[in-house]
Amino acid sequence: MSAAANQDETHMTTPELIEAHGYISETHHVWTEDGYRLDVHRVLPKVNDNSCINLCEDNIENIQDDRKEKQGQIPVLIHHGLLSSSADWVLLGPKKALAYLLCDNDYDVWLGNARGNAYSKKHKQYTTRDREFWDFSWHEIGYYDLPATIDYILEQTGHTELYYVGYSQGTTAFYVMASERPEYNRKIKGMVSLAPIAFLSNQRSPLLKFIVHFCGLMEWGSSYCNVHQWFPRNRLQARALGTIIRNAPGSLTKGFCVCWFYLIAGFGSDQLDKSMLPLILGHFPAGASAKQIIHYSQSILSGSFRKFDYGAFENLKIYGSTQPPKYDLERVKIPIALFYSENDFLTDPTDVKKLVDKLPNVIETRKIEYSKFNHIDYLWGRDARTILYSSVLAALKKFR
Repeated sequence: MSAAANQDETHMTTPELIEAHGYISETHHVWTEDGYRLDVHRVLPKVNDNSCINLCEDNIENIQDDRKEKQGQIPVLIHHGLLSSSADWVLLGPKKALAYLLCDNDYDVWLGNARGNAYSKKHKQYTTRDREFWDFSWHEIGYYDLPATIDYILEQTGHTELYYVGYSQGTTAFYVMASERPEYNRKIKGMVSLAPIAFLSNQRSPLLKFIVHFCGLMEWGSSYCNVHQWFPRNRLQARALGTIIRNAPGSLTKGFCVCWFYLIAGFGSDQLDKSMLPLILGHFPAGASAKQIIHYSQSILSGSFRKFDYGAFENLKIYGSTQPPKYDLERVKIPIALFYSENDFLTDPTDVKKLVDKLPNVIETRKIEYSKFNHIDYLWGRDARTILYSSVLAALKKFR
């Protein structure tokens, strides 16, 4: 990718990126039971330009029929992680990004966006300036957002089932949905779990190990200082950072990566292309509620996969017990293919094994062969196609 093209794409939306990469984009608005509007982006194949030369009516009809046939394939919903958006799945570009590889292999691709990120900031009653808008964690994303998105896709496509690919928080929310709303088990044909997060007590990120001790301070700041949104997408900030990174010496750029990515994701990987940093920072972070981050902090401290802890008094009123209930993973009946890596600081193999032991229908557990593959390489690794995505395609075929 040229520097000029990279700079142009930095300021594009996900639908604009999809169109710029030679595919057809659709934006769908999905309303949840509790009033949030989620933007869902669909990726469809574009007719080959060469086929448009000297077309007669019959040829046009054949192309239209071919497109309908591709759209008739079982849909696949891909869902992003914390502080991210649908853009994650297209930034690598054609022939490399997961969304395009799935589309090229005749999947009907839908990219989800969780409440509160750059594409899902509408509510029937509240604005993003209201405290009530941000009163959600990844529990609500799993309980409301995913079911609403799944129902919408199935209604639009006429299918009764779809595939689900979740990454990081996208897996957490899925496990919430499948355990709290088990009726959705029958609507998922199979689930691919990338860098799965349910248990976090063994996470190795030095930055998170430091931050988690300030969980109480984060809750206080959210409640009393009206700090409910963390790391919103800021175009001016992204533009400034992109300019700095494009013009900074390599050593400074590397230092930036170490500070903001590797401290969380894992050291030692060579998969992050320096030239992509301005593009990545044009789309990440995309925003989240403080409550999402606090909920994860609670998970690290408790070592359990359980609902939000409001304190003994409030828990008793909300849950009927002083401790928040654990999610019952035995209720997750969907076939699952799970991918993890040893160098991912957030998904320690011990925590992954604990999750696998509790899930009743894991059909594949695969450790990524590249030993230095870290948490962000799932999204932006230069060799993600060969190291991971080819195996994801193979896993999806097992669900058929």
